[in-house]
Amino acid sequence: MADQGCETRLLDVLGRVVRRLSRLSGGLEDSPALTATQRIALFETVDSGPIRLNDLADLLGVSPPTASRAVDVLLEHGLVERAADPADRRAVRISHTVRGRAAVEARKARVLDAFLPAAGTMPAADQERLIELLTMLDGALNARG
Repeated sequence: MADQGCETRLLDVLGRVVRRLSRLSGGLEDSPALTATQRIALFETVDSGPIRLNDLADLLGVSPPTASRAVDVLLEHGLVERAADPADRRAVRISHTVRGRAAVEARKARVLDAFLPAAGTMPAADQERLIELLTMLDGALNARG
């Protein structure tokens, strides 16, 4: 296990990279300003497919009422829709709309445009190793819940 100083430095670097990419790539084009929770909720509906509200709340690490408020805003802007869960008519599933998917894809394209010049400064072998290490980190975080 790495010492806490190393872990703190790693977290600091990851935070700076994420913030820098966020600044360089801007918000969702042709969409209203969204909070981080709303934006992540939209990305989760695109990545996960139709999802129950409680499951979305778990993915976001927020309470169901907070997730519901985020979904309400996304609904108002036509980025997601609610539908009855075919497995349980009492439950509701949240899914992205065509507009929601387009917004996410446009955002990903802008992030890639911002990322490519920096990534291009790294040799391919270093990029592959970084992918492996970040995949391990993601797996360890995912195992925690």
